Amino acid sequence: MSEQRYFIFKYGCYEHLCVHDIVKYAREQDPSPFLWSARLGTGLLGLTSCPAGNKGPKSDNEVLLALGDEGLVKFVELGFITCPVCRPDSVDGFWAAVGKTANEMYGVCSLEEFIDKGRIPFDARRLAWEELLPVIGRTPGRLYLPPGLDESDIVSLKSRFGRIGFALPEVGYYDHKSEARFSRYTISGSD
Repeated sequence: MSEQRYFIFKYGCYEHLCVHDIVKYAREQDPSPFLWSARLGTGLLGLTSCPAGNKGPKSDNEVLLALGDEGLVKFVELGFITCPVCRPDSVDGFWAAVGKTANEMYGVCSLEEFIDKGRIPFDARRLAWEELLPVIGRTPGRLYLPPGLDESDIVSLKSRFGRIGFALPEVGYYDHKSEARFSRYTISGSD
């Protein structure tokens, strides 16, 4: 059985590598760069050890990895925000690395503003799908969006994905009252 492969952003480009090669490469660098993880379905960046991802390894269309400060900045440029569970923002040097980019993208001037989900809420629509989907080659299984969106918001996202050449995956929002913890959006006349 072959080892799971993941897309990783390192030194300005994406590569599709097995976990063993990613770890080996990172360890060979001096100093060894931090390895960041991003969940494509949620638009959250975090630590590879995040307990919220404890349901096992995700496939290469669910997780993107990145090395060091350059990779971290790339994640912010792609539209990822911090995970409130593993708190990647608590890693030394986080704000020093992303502060300028976060300011340019969101007009925030501090780490506290950047991690405030009231100011920059969960919303996978924010991701640079035009760059990500051609690299990954397929969509994640589902996308998490804010609750309360209009059907026109979903139709617009479907059109956006179509322009990139991909079908829109299942979309919905986190719902702690639902057994599946997910409430699905639908488009009239669609499944």
